[in-house]
Amino acid sequence: MSGPFAFLLLAVASSVFPSSASPDPPSAPSPRPPALAEIDRRIREEFWDPNLKGVDWNGAVERAAAELASAAGQPERDAAYDRLLARLDDSHTFRIPAGKLPEARWATAGLRIGRDGAGYAVKAVLPGGAAERAGLRLGDRILSIGGREYGLPRVDFRALFLALEGPLRSTVEVAWETAAGERRTAALALEPEPPGDTLFWRSARVLRRGGHAWGYARLWGISPEVALALVDLLSDRTESAAAKPELAGLADIDGLLLDVRGNSGGYDPGILSTFLRGRWSAGDYRVRSRGRVRVVPPEYRPLPIALLVNSGTASSGEALALKFRRHAIGPIVGEETAGMLSGGAAVAKLADGSTLWFSARAIEDADGRSYEGRGVRPDVLVPDRPAKAAGQEDAVVEAAIQALAARARK
Repeated sequence: MSGPFAFLLLAVASSVFPSSASPDPPSAPSPRPPALAEIDRRIREEFWDPNLKGVDWNGAVERAAAELASAAGQPERDAAYDRLLARLDDSHTFRIPAGKLPEARWATAGLRIGRDGAGYAVKAVLPGGAAERAGLRLGDRILSIGGREYGLPRVDFRALFLALEGPLRSTVEVAWETAAGERRTAALALEPEPPGDTLFWRSARVLRRGGHAWGYARLWGISPEVALALVDLLSDRTESAAAKPELAGLADIDGLLLDVRGNSGGYDPGILSTFLRGRWSAGDYRVRSRGRVRVVPPEYRPLPIALLVNSGTASSGEALALKFRRHAIGPIVGEETAGMLSGGAAVAKLADGSTLWFSARAIEDADGRSYEGRGVRPDVLVPDRPAKAAGQEDAVVEAAIQALAARARK
């Protein structure tokens, strides 16, 4: 006999004719370190999905407790925590070991990476940073960072961005392969990153093609200061053009290339999408100086704008792409984004000095689609590659110029 009836009969027989052997006592659950208990509580109470994506979280926590109890050292303990949190399959949910990141004033290797084919490649290098000085260039293939290999498996936000951040004057070892097939390794010194608005103004310039002029500016991150820098640039283009020689002719540009490639996000970009749609009021009052009367704020007329993205564009950088699409601000040009739009991270300090990051909310587009695990696909799909010839820009910039020029001809 088999099936549920056999099971019932066995249960009845066991109760009527008990075995003479004493049953084994149930095994006691493994003791939980305070850090694990705090992770368990935070995830149960605050993770965005109350069902925890259907994961057997109880079982996962018990396995982690057993692994932690038998771990031979800190690397094994770190790996146990990583396996636990990886069960949630969320890009912004992970643990950072104690001492990996300082409380404030992070330093950076100046390198941004993203998926490229069957692995990961350089998607941006910070001007003047350690990565640029070491010779890393757009399109170089990343082999390993800090001893961890980067291949086909998709990585989380920590491995994409925070692996290249850390305490000032520390180093991170990066191995890569150049476009010519040469393999190199360098210990990149972590240095303070210039403020986002400073980087923005350094990047701003005017590009000229075929009798047309196009403004260009890069957002390395998204912060209120960066958003306001863009507002300042466009609100009074005549005044902005006087700020640096590269902006000559800004008042007469036919459109703007807004570059968020390699952008890790950080700030809700609502201010940008509102401004770029021309929804701000103008002419609130007049300011008089010698020989001049001007209206403040100056009237802002929206420009044709293209958003440049790549597989290193993540989090709020991806949210900005969704806003561009929803409000038809302009074409999105480049590569599919990172697919790390889980809603941003809540951060909690743990008892062992480590830090838990986790998604307390999820972001979907206005139609209810999630982009976690799959990126925002651009309107114009272009692999992010270096310039083909002297006097040209890289492939995504050139494609964005063509996209705006085509719209101008309509």
